[in-house]
Amino acid sequence: MVSGDTSGRPTNGKRRRRFRIAGGIVAVLASVAASPVPAPLETARALLQDFRADPTRIDRARDLLEAAVARDAAGDPRILVALSRAWFLYGENRVAGEEARLAAYERGRAVAERAITQRPNDAEGHLWYAINLGSWAQVKGLLRSVLTLQTIRREVDTVLRLDPDNVDGHVMAGSLDREVPAILGGDKAKAEEHFNTARKLAPHLTGARMELAKLYIKMDRLAEARRELQAVLDEPAPTDRSRWELTEVPQARHMLRSLRATPAPSQ
Repeated sequence: MVSGDTSGRPTNGKRRRRFRIAGGIVAVLASVAASPVPAPLETARALLQDFRADPTRIDRARDLLEAAVARDAAGDPRILVALSRAWFLYGENRVAGEEARLAAYERGRAVAERAITQRPNDAEGHLWYAINLGSWAQVKGLLRSVLTLQTIRREVDTVLRLDPDNVDGHVMAGSLDREVPAILGGDKAKAEEHFNTARKLAPHLTGARMELAKLYIKMDRLAEARRELQAVLDEPAPTDRSRWELTEVPQARHMLRSLRATPAPSQ
């Protein structure tokens, strides 16, 4: 004979188990939301915030984050994402040889992949995977490889699906649409939309203006290209001051000089 409540209502024991399960979920979510920033991550972010006067800050941030990853076999996804960014900056600013740059981007891609495995719905992991892979492919001359393009496009699409207002995601999407031939999915009109969206979301992000200027040059809209490049030079409060001063200002000046030497199109 079966004893107990057969009316379909949960018994007290079942209720208690449900409450315990629900309470456990809430506790996990709360711990994630309130998880303190690890000291190495906080220090590394401060080092990477401004490295204009001392580019070796990139090296120190990278080494600090690598040591933190080595101590933690699982790896905190936030530290992995920051490490991926540090390796990208190292490749951009601290090495001269092609092989060293490739190694930096490859390491950045690998640690971003680890972050994605642990937290697949975090847009930043996908973003830095795409940035490092794209940089690696550009050095290797594989940016038009169908397989590489498909991977980068998939990651960028994932970034914007998870975070539609991700500024760097829009810049990356615009760069792909600008550089890739139409036969492989490139679309200059979509590129302009992405760059303008990035500008609206982050008006002081000079990188978006730089990429938009490159698009206008490709489209022979030289007056608009000059306008964007001059705006880069005149920006009073650039979002990424280190990149602005070390990379974008010299590049914008060089591009403006080249454009001044270009004859105006005949009417």
